[in-house]
Amino acid sequence: MKLSMWMIANRLKPLNPEFQISDGSPAVLKSARRAYATNCVYVFPSGNDVICQWENDTIRLKDIQFDEAFEIIQGIFDFYEDWDAAIVSAAEQGDYQKILDESWHCFHNPMVLLDANCNVLAYSQQYKEVYVDEEWAHLMEYGCSSIDSIRFMRRDCTDQNFFNVGATKYHFDRKALSDCLSSFIYYDRAQCGRITLVERNRKLNTGDCQLLDHITRLLAVSMGKAGPAAPPDGDHYSVFRDLIKGISVSDRELGRQLEVNDWSTEDTYGLWVFHGENGVLEEQVLLLAAHMISQQLPHCEIFCLDGSVVLLYNEKRETSDTLKHRLSRLVRHNHMRAGISLPSCFLKDIQYHYKQALFALEEKLPDKHYYDFYPRAIDYIIKNSAPDVLLAACHPDIIRFHRLDLNQPTERVRTMAAYLNNERSLLHTSEELFVHRNTLVYRIKKITEELSCNLEEGYTRDYMKLSIRILKLFGCI
Repeated sequence: MKLSMWMIANRLKPLNPEFQISDGSPAVLKSARRAYATNCVYVFPSGNDVICQWENDTIRLKDIQFDEAFEIIQGIFDFYEDWDAAIVSAAEQGDYQKILDESWHCFHNPMVLLDANCNVLAYSQQYKEVYVDEEWAHLMEYGCSSIDSIRFMRRDCTDQNFFNVGATKYHFDRKALSDCLSSFIYYDRAQCGRITLVERNRKLNTGDCQLLDHITRLLAVSMGKAGPAAPPDGDHYSVFRDLIKGISVSDRELGRQLEVNDWSTEDTYGLWVFHGENGVLEEQVLLLAAHMISQQLPHCEIFCLDGSVVLLYNEKRETSDTLKHRLSRLVRHNHMRAGISLPSCFLKDIQYHYKQALFALEEKLPDKHYYDFYPRAIDYIIKNSAPDVLLAACHPDIIRFHRLDLNQPTERVRTMAAYLNNERSLLHTSEELFVHRNTLVYRIKKITEELSCNLEEGYTRDYMKLSIRILKLFGCI
């Protein structure tokens, strides 16, 4: 392996050398010599010091014996030879973690290797529990790059080309991201991944660029021959996406997908739609956002649609509150917003629930990341007059009670209608229904225990009364 004066200087750092090396000093040196030789570093004494020289580049080691200094410098060539042999072997075996483990001894700085979908393949394990910066914390927690870092590197570092082949230096005037060297990895013009060296323990220089380029060339062959990375979870076919788009899906096809997911038509489902702070997500980060969310929620269906990431969840496994808790940091860190539909038992109605989530996202407030459709349902109902849209937007508890009433004579909806219309007066409600007050008290107690909402809220009562009116209006009750 051929070295540069920068590579030698970096290895000599513990000896506090003085050096004068040009930025473009190439990696052409084969060994250390005691006399001038082509493409070799010339080592000679200078008073109490020892000089290591190649052309006009010099490294001065102060107050050191010549023989000791020469052995140290020659040992650097031996070190890099052994290192090169180790990473070549690891690359041939596709052992990317070993490549980074071996390389830490060269850089003494954090490194991370990503695949083409920005997922972590390997990282410097010395920094697993060490805070480097916000982006490193995101990589360690979520196993992939943050959308924010990619946007910033692509847009704000205007003097750099994000898709450069070769180590590119990035300087950031923000605490969330440390300065780094980063390079795309290509094989036969296809992107295989990205490798980044973060500046933390030691300032990065030309020698680090040269070593990183050397690693990149090895990885390009290894990762390229391994085949293209699998597409992120957001880029797969989904019967649920077809349902949202209004494409016909057979009961058999839907049933097969539900069986795969261990879901049932009797379960209750909810739908989330994710946007960026200023609207739909950009194409270059859409799949990454979908993949990050899918990594956190493997039991949910996640896919992309019209610049949005769509999440379909089963309340048997997750609830809206647990989703908010699990996704809170990810959504805030990546500057996303989520619109949340009503829960539903009717999967074939999810095209309407998709519209509900989009409607919820029309409200934009500073520092707000979650927008529930529920408090805007009456507004939505008023704005939409189509029967199927109105029925799909009715209060979920009223819809559930209506389904139960169809299967058995429980009269939940009729009781709720009278109770709400009479401003929850037990006396007037019992008179309207022609039932004894004690019977009514028992019914109301049972119904209240089954509610998923708080009947003390005026909005909830209004929403329920409007939903009952819609069911009556379209002959459902």
